[in-house]
Amino acid sequence: MSSSRTGPYDVHARDEHDGLEALRATGPDGLPVVLLRPAQAGPHGARVQAELARAAPVRHAHLLPAVDVLHEPDGRLVVVVPDGDLVPLPSWLAGRGPLAPGELVTLAVPLLAVLERAAATGLLVGRPDLGDVVLDDRGAPLLRRLRTAGATTDVATARASAAAASRGLVELVAGHLEEGSSPLLTALTAADDLDAVVEAVHDLAAPLPLPSAAVAETDDATRGDEVDWSALAGPPRPAWAAALPEAAVVDAALDWLAARRETSVRARVAAVRPRFWLLGGVVAASVVIALLLSAPGGSVDGGTAVATDGGGAAGPSPTPAPAADAGDGGDAGATSPPGQPPTTSRGGDRPTPGDDDVVTTGEDAVAAARVLLEARERCLADVTPSCLAAVDQPGSPVAARDAQLLDDPGAAGGALVPTAVDGEVQRLGETVLLDARGADDEPASVLVVRTEAGWRLREVVARR
Repeated sequence: MSSSRTGPYDVHARDEHDGLEALRATGPDGLPVVLLRPAQAGPHGARVQAELARAAPVRHAHLLPAVDVLHEPDGRLVVVVPDGDLVPLPSWLAGRGPLAPGELVTLAVPLLAVLERAAATGLLVGRPDLGDVVLDDRGAPLLRRLRTAGATTDVATARASAAAASRGLVELVAGHLEEGSSPLLTALTAADDLDAVVEAVHDLAAPLPLPSAAVAETDDATRGDEVDWSALAGPPRPAWAAALPEAAVVDAALDWLAARRETSVRARVAAVRPRFWLLGGVVAASVVIALLLSAPGGSVDGGTAVATDGGGAAGPSPTPAPAADAGDGGDAGATSPPGQPPTTSRGGDRPTPGDDDVVTTGEDAVAAARVLLEARERCLADVTPSCLAAVDQPGSPVAARDAQLLDDPGAAGGALVPTAVDGEVQRLGETVLLDARGADDEPASVLVVRTEAGWRLREVVARR
């Protein structure tokens, strides 16, 4: 279709699926987006419009977030979501053949978590169509359209709708499994709630990473020279691994280790099921008690340990020297892990330095903004690309201005850095506008965006 304009977005392509019109467009910042709106007026269009309005506030890592909401002159609601290297799931399935059971687990579990999150907010969810699912360039599944039939205050009713929708979604994906999917379908028939559906999918097989959408879309017959086939073979193997008779076992272990490295510790901890936590706690307690009882001079009565020298003199065991007092204003002890905002030793009600990465990935946008603004102040004192990348959203206005300081660090003194965040003004999807004040109590505004890496600063402006 010819280029047109909807609000501040330049539309250059149009697609329609089941009453929903998707307009691929470019935003004012040059980033690709998709505008979702009802394809037509009438009762069906009204249902789609209500569905968009209900789903827009729902947030989940595997649900494309609403970054903007518009109303067209004819009254249609337009919800704007990010775009990029996203491939529709039906196209991806058509180009790769049957799914392995482990790939179904990797594909279905995140989508079931989206349905569970929507039900937790009181929405009556419907079964997603495969056309509602897209894959990003890492092979991660994302839900572009969350189908809803209304809202309720009855948690049991909402979870029952999510269970039915989850069974329907898994059955749709199971239709693309290689032979041997009957145990899963039998387990789904017996699953009477949402937890049972998730358990049936987990029990099918160990999760298997999906190849990236970009590689899966490539036609190896015509474009084989462009494909890096070494990427599909996994990480390089040490030479000694091939010489062992158990080489296949070693390969599987190294594949598992590579997959573990790509997943954060927090995500792996969250994925552990409750019954394994109980078993692990019992084993850990048993090991600790056994070590205490078997250690020479060990004691479990809580007494103070003592050490004896060669002459038999006893005295308290040596203790490490106390750390420098964080209240002395010094920052020598402040450290930050790679890729996280630098920590500070400023007083007040700020979280402790070790909690900064938790705050910037949590739910509280105000607390995250305070951490990011203090981190940005430290970045401006010693401007480096890695420091700025940990606080500014890539491609944002504030990131563009801060990046100029790499060439002229002396200009950092003129950058606006609010010293206080008063509260939240407006929230739209993963974007939150905050009221702030500068060093001389001048009014300012801070815009933060929740990305996959956590909260990041998008804009910092003074209000005059």
